[in-house]
Amino acid sequence: MFGATMSQKRKSILIPTSGYVPAKESADLIINVAKRLDADVIAVHIRDPAHLVSVSTESEGWQALRFFEKKGREAGVKVTPYLDTGELIPSLKRFVEEYDIDMVLVGSSAGGTVAEWVTYELQANCEVPVLVVPQDLSELV
Repeated sequence: MFGATMSQKRKSILIPTSGYVPAKESADLIINVAKRLDADVIAVHIRDPAHLVSVSTESEGWQALRFFEKKGREAGVKVTPYLDTGELIPSLKRFVEEYDIDMVLVGSSAGGTVAEWVTYELQANCEVPVLVVPQDLSELV
């Protein structure tokens, strides 16, 4: 998978983002991982109608995606953004299948029940590795 030669398909990483603030907290590390793996990034913000909260607006989703694009440009990593609506885990699984994703990088948040549930469901239901990025990145970046 990540030991592919130049003649094989380009590696790709799926990055689900829950909004602008989490994107700001984790983008540098996530883009650095993608660069080290020589992988393209598919950044996605999915609005799940069953779990919408007032702070998760479409514009906030685009802000997060544009932030990942900016960080990718700065690091020389191709980032393709997608804003989608649907059930979170099935939508992420669809992205993994449709875009032939090699790895999912997901951020965690301390005490975040939703984040813990998403991380667990992804790990249990994804056919590719799921790497969890810690909330406090201050010592890593």
